[in-house]
Amino acid sequence: MKVDPILTEIISNRLYQIGLEGGLVLQRCAVSPSVVDSRDLGFNIADASGRTIVYSVWMPRHGTTLGYMLQSCMERFKGDVRPGDMYLVNDPHSGALHILDLAVMAPVHYQGELIAWVGNATHHVDVGAMTPGRAPLATDWHQEGIIFKPTRIVEGGKIRDDIFNLFLDNVRMPRYQSLDLKAQISANFAASEKIIELIKTYGMDAIQATFDSSIQLGEQQARERIAVLTKGTFHEVTWVDYDKQYRVECTLVVDEEGLHFDFQGTDPEAKTFINCALPCAVANLHNILACQLFPDLTVNAGTFKQVDVSIPSGTILNCNPPAPCSGASTITGWRVQGITLALLTQALMDTERRPYAMAEWGWGFTDVQWTGFDELGRWYSVRGDMNLHGGGARSDKDGIDVSNIAGSTNTAIPSIESYEYRYPVLYLSRGLVPDSEGAGQYRGGHAGYWSRCLYKVDTANDFTFYIGRDLGSRGVAGGGDGSSSQIIIKRVTDILDQLGNEIPLYHQLHGKEELLAQRPPGIDNWINAGDVVFVRGMGGAGFGTAKLRDKELVIRDYEEGLLSKERAREVYGVVVD
Repeated sequence: MKVDPILTEIISNRLYQIGLEGGLVLQRCAVSPSVVDSRDLGFNIADASGRTIVYSVWMPRHGTTLGYMLQSCMERFKGDVRPGDMYLVNDPHSGALHILDLAVMAPVHYQGELIAWVGNATHHVDVGAMTPGRAPLATDWHQEGIIFKPTRIVEGGKIRDDIFNLFLDNVRMPRYQSLDLKAQISANFAASEKIIELIKTYGMDAIQATFDSSIQLGEQQARERIAVLTKGTFHEVTWVDYDKQYRVECTLVVDEEGLHFDFQGTDPEAKTFINCALPCAVANLHNILACQLFPDLTVNAGTFKQVDVSIPSGTILNCNPPAPCSGASTITGWRVQGITLALLTQALMDTERRPYAMAEWGWGFTDVQWTGFDELGRWYSVRGDMNLHGGGARSDKDGIDVSNIAGSTNTAIPSIESYEYRYPVLYLSRGLVPDSEGAGQYRGGHAGYWSRCLYKVDTANDFTFYIGRDLGSRGVAGGGDGSSSQIIIKRVTDILDQLGNEIPLYHQLHGKEELLAQRPPGIDNWINAGDVVFVRGMGGAGFGTAKLRDKELVIRDYEEGLLSKERAREVYGVVVD
């Protein structure tokens, strides 16, 4: 049929809105802070053949992993995809970012014909691993929790109690996670109904024409944007620090055929949980492309046709079972984001798109996870605001203060009240860290900090670990590095005796201070009433030489309490009166 460009645009915008509304249903029906407050979720719409039409309108990297998981579902249930069915997936080698991200995929049928797919993914607090949440002690993936390769969880429009209860029987917080999983199923039902309404309004031919033209548009726009980049070969090496420093290496070739990323030289897979499966690595690379190279374009399956990613099997970015990989999404996956951003920045520097060249964003992972029983005897697991990082400076703008990782759009920090309502904790402070920015003509964003203690309980198990304690974000074009992450515990303070007064800041408390540097997580680590933890994120890196920074901007940062007199003088050459 002849394509009507106006009608195609109307339908395309409506499909995008349906994806957004699906995510809103999930967010508003779930109960866990990671979904409700942080908005750690993705929602995709694909055509009957599995081509992604609407690439996650929420967290971008879920757009790629949902595509992988859809292909896994189609392969496993080939010839047996029925109306009203949905499939549960969290297997990293079937496409999940990591085992804690559960996806629910649903076929959409109209008059008995498969016409589309919808799917969503979100982070669950637990999947029954040897330790709650991620499993930093795991030595193989069987210790990391229950694994769902594509499994039918909804049949004929009704939840399969056997599969649903199998999941709940294997997790530590079923009272929250049952509602989160039902919210995911509800989101698919809501989006499927709206797609059927769209077909009834405009007809199947118009919908199919929109699918095809959207893919063509995505490919054409990507081709034109890639053509702007400097042709040539670019190379970067970065590192991940955990039990040791692991090497991540990549070469980018930009030519007439597109973008070619080759991760040859990356270290072999680790014996610990920092590995990631191939879909996670590719998804994080696509995430940066979507945000840095294609932020104003249609992003779908067509967008990535000119992007070739080669990662050697058996490395920390493409591990094989039974290598553990529950930390993949927020450890090695994030380093793929960092090295992709650095490579693209090299290719953007001498082009009309130079304003999108930028220094590295904060990327460390500070995970303070406490588990135990609350004052009502209910088991709980609470993490912290682990991602209070500064954004990297751009070639003409300062970085964002207290943002997140570079490619994490639409996310937010849960409110203090949300944590305190659900868990036996008390927050003492949350704010910006002065002097944490990477210095530069355009400075990096400042890191954030927070501190908290237990409340109404005497003790909890502590599974604290962090990435980025030894390494900071790296500056560009003479810009300075951002500050590294930090976790400090002050033991046996007098905080509980002072609760009747104004709550003191961490540094005002008396107690023995313990800097967590090389201590690995373990089942014998404890936090007790009166102990206070302080967490600092990673500052964003700077762009350009610090001495070139506008004097008025230096003074403004000083007046706002973000810069000390000493740093203003020594780093920026500005004497503040």
